[in-house]
Amino acid sequence: MSTDAQTMRVPSLVGGVPTKADFVPSILFSIAYGLSLIPFIRRFLNKETRVWTLAMGVLPFSIERNLSKGKLVYQQVSFALGYISFASDCVAFMRAVMVNTTLADPHRGSVDQPRRRYWYRRVADVAGFLWLVSTVPGIVGYSKMPGSGEHQDQADQLYRLRYASTAAALFLFIAWFVVLQTIRRRIQWLDRRAIDWVCFILAFNCIVPIYRLVVMHYTTTFLNVLPSSDPLYPSSSLTTSASKATFYIFHSLPELVLAWTIQSMNMRAVFNTGPFGDWRGSDKAPGAPQLRQNGLYIDGVGVPKQTNWSGKKNTSGQGEKKKETSWASKAFGLGLLRRKSSERSEDATVVGRPSDVAGTV
Repeated sequence: MSTDAQTMRVPSLVGGVPTKADFVPSILFSIAYGLSLIPFIRRFLNKETRVWTLAMGVLPFSIERNLSKGKLVYQQVSFALGYISFASDCVAFMRAVMVNTTLADPHRGSVDQPRRRYWYRRVADVAGFLWLVSTVPGIVGYSKMPGSGEHQDQADQLYRLRYASTAAALFLFIAWFVVLQTIRRRIQWLDRRAIDWVCFILAFNCIVPIYRLVVMHYTTTFLNVLPSSDPLYPSSSLTTSASKATFYIFHSLPELVLAWTIQSMNMRAVFNTGPFGDWRGSDKAPGAPQLRQNGLYIDGVGVPKQTNWSGKKNTSGQGEKKKETSWASKAFGLGLLRRKSSERSEDATVVGRPSDVAGTV
C-alpha cells in the first residue's frame, strides 16, 4: 500500500490540503459569508424588496460555504460547482427582463406579444437545463475521488471529468455574455441596465473557472493529499503558501464578491419584476403578466391583469375601473388614459420609469 501510494498519481486538490495556514483566511471568509446574510434579511423584511424564488442559488451557496469545512470530498465538490449557482440565477434574472419586453404598456407604446413571450420562456427553460452539462460531469468526477488513491483509473477519470465540468461552465458563461451583448441594442424595450448587471456577474464569475483550468493539470502522489503531521508538500500539491494565496485571491474572493453583490441588490427594481420573478410556464391560468415599475405595481403602468377566465362579469369596484380604463383607452386614445391614470394616482406616489430602458434602436 505504501509503495503504491508513493507511485500513484492523483489530481491535486484545488486549494490544496487543509493545513494550519488555512485557519485565519477560513475564519475571515466564514465571517464574510455570514455577514452577507444581513442584506438578504433586510431585503426580505421589506415587502417592496422581498423576493422568494429569484437568486435561489446565492443564498444556499453562502450558507453552504460555512458547512463544508473539514469534509474533504464535499469541500472539493463545493469548490467545483458552487460558482455555477451565480450563473444559474442569471437565467432567472434574464427571463424576467426578456418577458418584460413583450408586455403591453400604453405609456411606452408597446403591445402585448404572447407568442414572443412564450418562446422567451422556453429558451430560459433550456438555458436552465444547460447547466447540467457542467454540473453532471463534476458530480460524477468527484464521486471517483474516494477511490482515486487506490485505483489509477478512477484518478484518471477524476482528472478528465473535472476538466470537462470547468471547461463547460466557462464556455457557457462566455456564450451567455456574447448573446446578451449581441441583443442588448437589438430588442425593443430591453432594459440595458439589467443586461449590464447580468453581464457583470457572468464576466466576474469567469475568474473562477479560468483559475481552475490553470491549476488543475497538477498531479501529486496519494500520500501528499492526505492530511498528516507536517508533511513536506511539493509545489504540485497546491498546498504551498503561494498556491494557497492564489486560491483565495482567484477562487474564493470572486465568489464572495458576487455573493455580496447579489445579496445587496434590490432585484425587484433592477430587473423590474415581482417577488417570484417570471415563474409562469404560460399565461393560461393567471393571464398575461402586468408590467411593473421598479418591481412594484404602479397605477397606469401596463395593462390590467386578466384573471377572470369564466366569462362572468367582474363586480368588484376595482375591476370595473380597470375595464373602464381599458375601454376608454381604445375609444378615446392615449390622452384620456393618461388623464384617468393621473386622477387615480393623486393619493399615490408614482415612481418614474427608469431612464435607461431602451426603446427602438
